[in-house]
Amino acid sequence: MNGFYKILMDEQIEIKPNSTVSSNFSPSFLEFLQENHIDPGVYDVFSKLPRYVRVLRYNRRSNEEISEIVLKISRDAGCKVNLVRGIPGFLEITDSAIKLSQLRSYSSGDIIGMDVSSGIAALALSVAPGDNVLDLCCAPGTKLLLLAEMLNNPKCNTDSEPSIDSLKGSVTGVDISAHRAATCRSLIKKYAGNNKAYIRLFLEDGTTFDEKAPQSQWWDPQRIKYAASTNGNLHNSWRKERKADGRPWFATKMLSTAYACDGSELYDRVLVDAECTHDGSLTHVQKYERWGWDQLDALVINDNRSASVPLLQSRLLENGWRLLKPGGILVYSTCSLSRYQNEYVVGGFLSRHGEDEASVERIPAIEDAIIATAPIWMPENESKQAQNNFSDRKGIFERMVHAVRLDPSVSNSSGMFVARIRKLKGSNSSLFAGQSKSIVPLELSFSK
Repeated sequence: MNGFYKILMDEQIEIKPNSTVSSNFSPSFLEFLQENHIDPGVYDVFSKLPRYVRVLRYNRRSNEEISEIVLKISRDAGCKVNLVRGIPGFLEITDSAIKLSQLRSYSSGDIIGMDVSSGIAALALSVAPGDNVLDLCCAPGTKLLLLAEMLNNPKCNTDSEPSIDSLKGSVTGVDISAHRAATCRSLIKKYAGNNKAYIRLFLEDGTTFDEKAPQSQWWDPQRIKYAASTNGNLHNSWRKERKADGRPWFATKMLSTAYACDGSELYDRVLVDAECTHDGSLTHVQKYERWGWDQLDALVINDNRSASVPLLQSRLLENGWRLLKPGGILVYSTCSLSRYQNEYVVGGFLSRHGEDEASVERIPAIEDAIIATAPIWMPENESKQAQNNFSDRKGIFERMVHAVRLDPSVSNSSGMFVARIRKLKGSNSSLFAGQSKSIVPLELSFSK
């Protein structure tokens, strides 16, 4: 997070026998959990969870190749490895202490570490070939890689450059932090292969990002050539004028051209995997045990951040919605267990967008998988005071009934909140005309 953010793809936390994880938490973090209605005992379940990995280029591999990878991992890990039912490409390693560096399939670039909960957030978008996809908070990049694979035509020959016909659609990643974007770029270079032809990265603020999807058929050299001939030296002048904020921070040559970047289309799919306090991930939480709890207090759970994070999330969600075309799908997700960063944020969004504009849909990836989910937070499950305070907003919470919570205690995965929202018609543009103060989560209107 901020300058302290680190992504350690191969790091695995060691759980000491006969001890509870929560017994090591600082008093301030325990207070944070209490204020956010999170049971500290949920972290003691993490030691029993499996280690998840994703098979890269899964949609291009034969069943025999997949079986060989599973067998190889099982031999290296010395434990059972299972396919995750209903979640394509994900494997469950039953020994949670295994390190990726021990696995030949990791060294050879066949797998990458990724929790199944993160996979569900990406799969909830139902990306199809030809879609223009926006990942508004893309670092460290594991979801972005999966989105690019979903977009890619599996019939394209993996041993050659992509054909013109296969290069349809795009994946646009955005992140505000240079070093997080650099991590994402490194992942793309290392693992994306030919899929990197679809990907462009922008180093910008996701709450104000305003670049539209690439031009239709951005991949067609003839169209690029024609655009250049009709506009003179457009490409060179465009690069000079837009160097600061218009061209991608990282992209292939074709996606960096003026023709590709001068698009006016909105996106078919938008993922807002929003910045959060990461309290649903034991790996994130326990890093602070080594780095120092004072870092957690300063960067994650201080009073200012606890209040500012839901506001940031609300503005990311609203901007992602603005960039989504009617009929498109937006997925809002966090790896927090806090209702204030999940149901309150989506509830505030739904209060600004009526039933004729936004619909929270069932998530096919959840229905296809054998994964238990926890119920979302509802005022009716709280005290009488809470029910009374939210009585006029009951309909808002009922509209998000198809959102899901993945909870370590029931889901056999890290914590994750996922809401899939369909855009039924255009948005109220006045929300973006200097009225950012109205873009807020539901107020915390009852005492804890």
